[in-house]
Amino acid sequence: MKKVLSVILAAVLLFSVCVTGFAAPKSVTPVIIVDGVGCRGYYMDPGTENEKSVFPPTVDVKYVVIQALTGIAKTLLTLNLDYTSQMTANILENIFDGFMCNGDGDSKYDNVDTLYYPLSVDNYELDYSNDVPEVAIAGSAAKAIGSENTYFYNYDWRLDPLANADLLREQIESAKEKAGSDKVILIPCSMGGVQTLAYLSKYGCDDIEKIIFMSSAHKGLLFVSELFSGNMQLSQKDVFKYISDFVNLKNENVDNIFDFVMSYFGNAWYLKPIFNFLDKFAKDVSNETVYASLRKVLGSMPGMWAFVCNEYYDDARAFMTTADTSKALLEKIDTYHEKVGSVNDKLLKDAADKGVAICICSHYGKGSIPVTPKACVEGDYLIETISTSNGATIANAGEYLPDGYTQAVADGHNHLSPDGKIDASTCLFPDSTWLIKNVGHVGCNYGSDYGEMVQWMIKTEGQPTVYDNEKYPQFIKASMDENSFTPLSSDDKVTFENGVKALIKYVKEEIK
Repeated sequence: MKKVLSVILAAVLLFSVCVTGFAAPKSVTPVIIVDGVGCRGYYMDPGTENEKSVFPPTVDVKYVVIQALTGIAKTLLTLNLDYTSQMTANILENIFDGFMCNGDGDSKYDNVDTLYYPLSVDNYELDYSNDVPEVAIAGSAAKAIGSENTYFYNYDWRLDPLANADLLREQIESAKEKAGSDKVILIPCSMGGVQTLAYLSKYGCDDIEKIIFMSSAHKGLLFVSELFSGNMQLSQKDVFKYISDFVNLKNENVDNIFDFVMSYFGNAWYLKPIFNFLDKFAKDVSNETVYASLRKVLGSMPGMWAFVCNEYYDDARAFMTTADTSKALLEKIDTYHEKVGSVNDKLLKDAADKGVAICICSHYGKGSIPVTPKACVEGDYLIETISTSNGATIANAGEYLPDGYTQAVADGHNHLSPDGKIDASTCLFPDSTWLIKNVGHVGCNYGSDYGEMVQWMIKTEGQPTVYDNEKYPQFIKASMDENSFTPLSSDDKVTFENGVKALIKYVKEEIK
């Protein structure tokens, strides 16, 4: 009898263990926010009494004023712009000296560094509501899966992205081990896209479950591409359009009226001579002296070279390098271009084919920095929408697709925006690309509808698409404070008729 009872007890115990094993909760897939440029400052002699901020730079006001007055005075006395050019170059190199790289593409100073966050975010005091958008996104992820499973990955963005991939590898391995997971979810923001693509090129995608790109620069910036190719332009229309987009008057009706006023000044004939003069002056000042300094300040950073779009690379390399350019730097920028920059679409397609879910969040309605011929291209203040969306067809800032426009790719879905701006059928991933109007670069506030959308993307199993959730269609409009979302409609097209409607609505509200 004892033997029989022993056998029964053993069977019950074995069954209990098996049931417990099968019922064990699935391990959480950790999330790593791969941040962008400027999320954290850079310091010389960090943690010591001599600590000094080098990015954002600490400006020697006395030096700048003396240089400026001297350069301008000499130019006025001699009518020679070379003095102004030299003054500009001197100030540029002085301000950014501590942040520059050396000729080989490494930090110029060994005692300059930024902040790193190797542990999950529950180990740090991060203010999700009042920090940069990347931290707000980390807060949203922490809400979805717990702060112990959320990571904020910072890195030295000046340096070679392919070298930085090794550090991202360490972060991924650590997150996987602590969560007991064999994969991670990456949320690359801005330049984080560059770092993520470099990682895919070097290590593949076997340990990645999902990538949620936020205002990602993985295809480069037209602004940097034009600048590195020596193309500058100060356009009256682009300047006023940028002012219009940048100013947020916190009231949609007032903001629309302001847009029309700025549009008027952007086309005002009496201002054209002034802007023609300013454009010529800027081009004359930006001569070889200034570009020699730009090569030292920006051209020595492999990270900045990663912003050069594929189609610009040859021109940029010819313009921004010289016979004296270090072979070590050339090898870094050429290797990135060969292994990442020129094949970024292929890297993403290959990852998707291997089961990696890919979401693209792209913003528009904010214009681009107005100092190059491409400033007319729609953007999010910093990166152009065509880049962050991976190939959307979009009308220039202040313009719309032609009347009667037909969707470029007939895939059985409607990918035309209701406001007449965008054809998303040409995107690399048209079914998982969200175009969000009136949100600035990255621009995700903690506790906002955007934050909830990110949480939904994180928690959705498999590949989220623009058809899965009626709250998050392909085309979304953000409120003036960027906290709430509504589906985009045809009423959101900025036309004279809609402008009059906005004016009437505003007057009625004020009368009440």
